[in-house]
Amino acid sequence: MTRPLFHLLALFSALALLPGCLIVDTKQYHITLRNGGTGEARIVFNDIQSETDDTVDVSKVDFNQLIDLYLHGSQFERDNPGYRNVEKQLYERDGKLNGEVRFEFDSLAVMRLFRYDDGGPIMYFVGSPLSSEIMLETNGTYGRDWMPIVFWPKGTTELHIKTRVVSQGSYHKSLLALFKAWEQSPQARERDNR
Repeated sequence: MTRPLFHLLALFSALALLPGCLIVDTKQYHITLRNGGTGEARIVFNDIQSETDDTVDVSKVDFNQLIDLYLHGSQFERDNPGYRNVEKQLYERDGKLNGEVRFEFDSLAVMRLFRYDDGGPIMYFVGSPLSSEIMLETNGTYGRDWMPIVFWPKGTTELHIKTRVVSQGSYHKSLLALFKAWEQSPQARERDNR
């Protein structure tokens, strides 16, 4: 077997062993702006699930990653280096597992917002090819599919956006049962007492 073919087969084998991934149904962004482009934000992740392309149940692995890397770890902070004073929580609402992150930021760019000049509107580009989110609702003005930008007039201090996360996986499994069991575990109670 040639070396490049061996490396290719090894790569595909490794990819096949990877667990699924975490996915949410919708995300809600609530942003409060202060003078100078600083502010605070809250992101709500609705209906957190495990997603996979085959029928192998990897929800326990995904749930452990959610707890260890995101809730108690610093993965969210590493993925978003401009967020400060980050607070995270998981909770049940309407029979679904939800998450919420609150934080502060020091510039519009950290929130992927843009203002052309001091007198221009605040803008948010919804149609990034790197994103799996599509716009559902906003308190701004949405420029439509051919111009997927949300505009807020100068002076706006409260920005709201709700998106749906487009999923490519074939199988989804709710993480709510695992969360309820985890909440009753000694590890969760021990963390609550800190």
